[in-house]
Amino acid sequence: MPRARPIWRLLRNVPVLRGGRAVLASVLAGFLAGAAAPAPGLAAELFLTGEREIYLAIDKLDAMGMLPGFLANRRPYSVAAVQAALDGNPGATGGSGFDADLARWVSLAIEDPLLVQGTIGAWASEARETLDNQGGIPTPKGVSTRLSVLARETTNPHVSGQASGSWFYGKGGDYGTRIGETSLEVGLPYASLQIGKLTTWYGPGRRGALLFTNNAQSYPGIRLHNPVPIPVPGRFSFLGNVQYDLFFARLAGSDRPINDSILSGIRLAARPNRYFEIGASRAIQYGGNGQDDDLSTYWKLLTGGGGSEGETLGSLDASLRLPFPSQPVELYGEWGGEDQSRLFVYAHHGWLTGIFLPSIGTFRNADLRVEYATTRTSVPDAWYQDPDYPHEYRDRILGHPMGSNATDLFFQGHYFFQPTQYLEVTLTRTDRYYTDGQPKERTGRAAVGLVSWLTGKVRLEGEVGWEKVKNSDGIAGSDSNDLSFRLAFSYQLEHDAW
Repeated sequence: MPRARPIWRLLRNVPVLRGGRAVLASVLAGFLAGAAAPAPGLAAELFLTGEREIYLAIDKLDAMGMLPGFLANRRPYSVAAVQAALDGNPGATGGSGFDADLARWVSLAIEDPLLVQGTIGAWASEARETLDNQGGIPTPKGVSTRLSVLARETTNPHVSGQASGSWFYGKGGDYGTRIGETSLEVGLPYASLQIGKLTTWYGPGRRGALLFTNNAQSYPGIRLHNPVPIPVPGRFSFLGNVQYDLFFARLAGSDRPINDSILSGIRLAARPNRYFEIGASRAIQYGGNGQDDDLSTYWKLLTGGGGSEGETLGSLDASLRLPFPSQPVELYGEWGGEDQSRLFVYAHHGWLTGIFLPSIGTFRNADLRVEYATTRTSVPDAWYQDPDYPHEYRDRILGHPMGSNATDLFFQGHYFFQPTQYLEVTLTRTDRYYTDGQPKERTGRAAVGLVSWLTGKVRLEGEVGWEKVKNSDGIAGSDSNDLSFRLAFSYQLEHDAW
């Protein structure tokens, strides 16, 4: 039986997508121009547990048309890309009003080459649960505590590192440790290699995305990507800024049908102008103990000929931003396919659509998002449930947390008291469907939270949530309710007051 090969063996002769030579040459010209130019400071990826307020601020600024050339539908973001977008619009930080204050805060929050932040929190829940899109960190039943740390450092313009992790402790000996995104990155603005524990998010959905989110734990792997968008010159300049991302990871553990399988993600995206962004993504899982994991197997799966040798998912997504002064609007959607029969042809489809209002009329410090997604197909339990290569890690879905054969409705609004302090209200409803006449399971959750930087170094976060589950696991009358509380304080080193 073939043996599983180490992940680094896959670096040799990694196949690339065949495309038009003229387009490739144009992109390459832009890449070489960027490599020869003075490099902006690179920094470790931003998508860490304690920085969701930065992501919210970036979403608002981008939807208001204040971040020209920025690609927002692949996370994590790099510090260099955010700073480059702000530098591309000097008016973003030089004006007056809430928008400019928010842009100045983002610029100040990411400027330090060193960040170290520690968090201590208290949690209370009537049931043990693992919240969606939280890196697979569980919350023990009853009262529990959690300690978290995150750090990033840029030693020079071409080397950066990041680390994050959490330790939780609850009653009855329910405790554990979770290592989050922890990696070293080296390279140039248009080509950097990241090695360590990775997480990625493909697509514009903010409650979830069809292929990849941070719903599961981070996975060990390697990533090649461009931290800063590449402007395409010449005849294909209509593409605007482009972005690529390619990673290979190992899904370790003994709880999988085939242990130590290889997970690969690939994404290409472009932002032709300030209004429009489009992307194409793929997820491929293959190899593992006793299975072929050479590059020929990967290539067959990539081009639609792998059959039963692995599992593939793909998606297309787009965002349309209309930054009207009286009411800016962002419309977005993602269409995905699962179980590939041949190149670009999938047997089962899912989709996601959403609308984001970064302000409510003239109230620039308020916003609202509404999002709907579904993985219901003609074949129940098709999405994420391949018998040999399920699209999950450590019992958590790698894609949208609603899982297979489900629909999800999401509302979320914010009110900013100031750029560093906001109130958040979230409502979700997830319906999961079953076969054999079982009733659908319905989960509804409502939460109210507060995030506030009390000073430039002290952060407060709190939330009260209520969840109701009806017909749990498709069992009629199996209902439950859960009231939860969360309070956390963070202290951040090496930062001046806002």
